[in-house]
Amino acid sequence: MPTLHDPVAITILGVSIRWYALFILTGIVVAILVIRELARRRGMDPEFVLDVAPWVVFAAIIGARLYYLLLKWGYYSDHPGQAINIRLGGLTIHGALVAGILTFAWFCWRSGQRFLAWADIVIAAVPIGQAIGRWGNWANQEAFGTPTKLPWAVTIDPDRRPPGYEQYSTFHPTFLYEGIIDLLIAAALIWLVLRMPGSIRLREGDALWTYFVLYGLGRFTIEHFRTDSLMIGPWPAAYWFSLGFVLLGLTMLVARHTVWPGAKVAPIDVVREPARPRQTGSDQTLGVS
Repeated sequence: MPTLHDPVAITILGVSIRWYALFILTGIVVAILVIRELARRRGMDPEFVLDVAPWVVFAAIIGARLYYLLLKWGYYSDHPGQAINIRLGGLTIHGALVAGILTFAWFCWRSGQRFLAWADIVIAAVPIGQAIGRWGNWANQEAFGTPTKLPWAVTIDPDRRPPGYEQYSTFHPTFLYEGIIDLLIAAALIWLVLRMPGSIRLREGDALWTYFVLYGLGRFTIEHFRTDSLMIGPWPAAYWFSLGFVLLGLTMLVARHTVWPGAKVAPIDVVREPARPRQTGSDQTLGVS
């Protein structure tokens, strides 16, 4: 795999725009377009996505950066001026997911929307954005794995190689591996979301909980190859969060189909309704029955 030696895509009026930012923004835009199309097919209001997207994306970026800062606190406490410099990377998907989901849940509650119904649609498109955004790691020569001579190995410049690996030139492109896994997850979730209306077995939230399980397992596996993992104790931080995602997803899937069945997904002609003022009671706001 070729290496992008210059991470700067274009310079406008002295301001450098990096490939990393372009890949991230492209992933966000494509994910929003997919969400709108899925909402339309499910008979839900696509405009709701545009109303809340800027705030959810902003919160996700803050969460992604805060997670990274906390795990590298020793460095950033000595270099506070670099804390908000995200052009060189330093955005974590686990932090983005937590902050983004909580923010989106708040907007659903405020607007009287069924959170779990919307969460299924949104989360089905998120892996597509992740897959595109991962190419920002390729542009920055980061998030690669251990040395390998495989034909699809990525070449890393000497100044970007981690300590102890200076003598190697080609490494596992773990960003590519995760991108492929993300696309497979997206395909499975989109199939699930489109199959939900009227299903006698599926429940609102099933796609969300399935994402946690599939992405958690995929990321846990990928992290085994990484050479730049952020650590919490003896394990990479991604191990802890990925296992947490898997346990949360499995627990909620079991609960939703046993002790907390909730609502079946309504047929498309029933779901079609505009946003309305917030109602009282958790059953109305969270889409739980």
